[in-house]
Amino acid sequence: MIANSELITILLLVFTLLMGSWFSLLETATVAISEYKLEALKTGKNWAYYASTLKQNLEKVLIFSLFGNSLFNAIFTILSTLVATQMIGNRYDKNIILPITTLSIAFFIIIFSEAMPKVIAAKNPTLVLKIIALPSYYLFFFCKPVIWLIDKIVYVFTRFIKSTEDAASLEELKAIIADKRSPLKGKHRSILLNSMKLDSLTVKEVLIPLRMVESINLNGNIQAIYKQIYTSHHTRMPIYEDTIDNMIGFIHVKDILSLGSENLTKEALIEIIRPIEFINDFMSIVKQINRSSRKKTRIFVVINEYGDALGIACLEDMLEMVFGNFTTESPRQKTLSIKTVDNNIIVDGTMLLRDLNDTYNLDISISGDAKTVNGLVLKVLCGIPSVGVCFKLQNLIFEVISMGNYWIERVKITVL
Repeated sequence: MIANSELITILLLVFTLLMGSWFSLLETATVAISEYKLEALKTGKNWAYYASTLKQNLEKVLIFSLFGNSLFNAIFTILSTLVATQMIGNRYDKNIILPITTLSIAFFIIIFSEAMPKVIAAKNPTLVLKIIALPSYYLFFFCKPVIWLIDKIVYVFTRFIKSTEDAASLEELKAIIADKRSPLKGKHRSILLNSMKLDSLTVKEVLIPLRMVESINLNGNIQAIYKQIYTSHHTRMPIYEDTIDNMIGFIHVKDILSLGSENLTKEALIEIIRPIEFINDFMSIVKQINRSSRKKTRIFVVINEYGDALGIACLEDMLEMVFGNFTTESPRQKTLSIKTVDNNIIVDGTMLLRDLNDTYNLDISISGDAKTVNGLVLKVLCGIPSVGVCFKLQNLIFEVISMGNYWIERVKITVL
């Protein structure tokens, strides 16, 4: 039978080992849990308030944890050594047994007081803090004098080392949102990630070139104008005089339809023309969305730094950069890209490189002055190419297969 003194010694050894593991749990769980998660939980969870307080005093909690862990590990080592010495007595060679005993003690401490509790706390910091946050909080404040002394001693040796840690960067925040283990749904995750890109995107990203804009010549035939409006898929149509570069405003289709074909004259058309806003192509999408919200505008003429009209931009297209496609496309709109049976990609020159990358999982670099396939080809070839011209970019072969007057209409892309 085990003597009372031996039983007490065994229980004391187990207690010191458990206390050492307690401080290891506290150290790892406090570091592992997110401060934002504790902020969200502490209003409804009593334990989260105490855990949050410990998290806010992280440096002192680490000192407290290391102090407690080291103290109880040292007590365990002393007690274990004394027990081993008494058991060995003079029966065995101490030069052999004592090193084995020391290694065994170290093994127990590493497994049960260090490694195992830290792994548990790293995997389940919330569950661990639910159990130990409250008693650890009071024990922490009880030991404050000792912690203060250790903190001052550490400060003497570390006062010249400045902290280089900053708040979470934008890239770190993107990584957190993109993590599929996060509670965000796929669509919500996409919206948040897209919204973070808006600061770096300009109106040029959603520009519709003038040659692709369905617009009305104010000096054209009135009946042809009415037919064009009546069959149009758009609700807002830009108005110009003589040349498309001379934009003077836009009309809303409902204003025309309320007149009727018999009452439509050039004078009546002029009366319902609404003013259109002119914006620079380097205007950021975020700023323009805010301006549109204040001014209640939805369609704009985009001009370059020389005042030349480049095309039309719409509020809907800007919002689609964040929320995805939700407007109805014109049935007459050309397909921007198609994949052939031999896995080549036929692309319209107006297709945005960003959309091309997303659609076909490519990695074409996007520069500030080349946003479309047409712009990329012109930039690489340093001029207007002929049909049949090819070039290689990264692991892609580009071949011009159709040309307009001064632009590339179609390009075939072959993935190597």
